[in-house]
Amino acid sequence: MKDKSSLEKEIPEIREPEGVSSEKVNSNDNLEGKKLFSDDKIRIRELEKDLSQKESEIFFFKEKITNNQEIILDVIEEKKLLKEQIKDFQLKELDLKLNNYMELQRNHHKVEHRLFVTKNHLEDAHEELEFREKIIAELENRGLRDYILGRFPNSYQEYKKRDR
Repeated sequence: MKDKSSLEKEIPEIREPEGVSSEKVNSNDNLEGKKLFSDDKIRIRELEKDLSQKESEIFFFKEKITNNQEIILDVIEEKKLLKEQIKDFQLKELDLKLNNYMELQRNHHKVEHRLFVTKNHLEDAHEELEFREKIIAELENRGLRDYILGRFPNSYQEYKKRDR
């Protein structure tokens, strides 16, 4: 078994960087120490290689995480934009429906007004026709004496007054 001072000498040598050569080994060490030291160096090199590989994997995964987070943020932003566009389109659609409804309502009012005016004209025309029919009937039913005397029915005289 080795004493404490020889162990303390070996610990700093084990932690040396990868470029450490076997020449730094004390020439006073025995053969067993050299073998142990070279096995440790090989083990250290393997561990450093594994460490660098793991660090590169960590770096790769960190980059991948960063890229994925950027993609997620882009997708979130795009989703927000799409929601805004959908909201705008829905508002435009509602506005269009409202405008169509208002246009239909205006057209309906125009048609109702035309109907009302036409109905009034027809009622006036119907009254006028009835009045003229009455005049014609009274003129046809007038007696010979009224005809010779040149008397006309009251409805005919009223018609003449309206005509002027």
